[in-house]
Amino acid sequence: MFHLLSPIIYAFYVEKIKKITPCPQNPLMRQLRKVHNLGLSVLSLLMFIGILVANFQTGKINSIKTIICKSYQGNIIIDYTTRVFLYSKYWEWLDTLFLHLSGRPISQLQYTHHMSVPLVTYININGFVSPYALVLAGSNCFVHIIMYWYFAYPKGILYPFRKMITVSQIVQHIMCLLSISYSYFQDDCYKTPYAVEVSISAYLMYLIYFVIFYLKSYKKNGD
Repeated sequence: MFHLLSPIIYAFYVEKIKKITPCPQNPLMRQLRKVHNLGLSVLSLLMFIGILVANFQTGKINSIKTIICKSYQGNIIIDYTTRVFLYSKYWEWLDTLFLHLSGRPISQLQYTHHMSVPLVTYININGFVSPYALVLAGSNCFVHIIMYWYFAYPKGILYPFRKMITVSQIVQHIMCLLSISYSYFQDDCYKTPYAVEVSISAYLMYLIYFVIFYLKSYKKNGD
């Protein structure tokens, strides 16, 4: 029930956050933000490895169709890893807190994304793990390895590639939409129709928001 109510809980959480006075120069806050981002980067790497291992163990890395459609057959590694992935989405809610404490506005992209991702994830792993987990969760973990490392060191080695990080997120969402849509139209795909329909709606929304963010952040400045 908690996961089903996660969008409402997040909305309440954000309203409470807004009552806190921002402290962008506070050294403790900045250090905690760095630890938070590094932790999510490392966890994303571990989850990505776990998802890959599960796909190899279940013989899903044979074709596009097996990656998207073949069941995980109750594989314990994918069950455990996707459960950790679900709870990592609540950990990511701290992004919103640190964003506010840094004196920056909570964008619509930030708000809708963090509000909906736990619910979408739960729907895709409740009962059994959706076969396209490598595409949805795996690609998300891969991008987050790099993204959260960049957030930890915004002026570091990845700074020149910040535009490409956003591009990779857009590509990720396109891949997810194509995979979910493929699953939807294949009668022999192992799937829960409700999860597929919710996922298509969510990832279409994410794609639109990330494209808008890209255009506002880079094209406007001629980057």
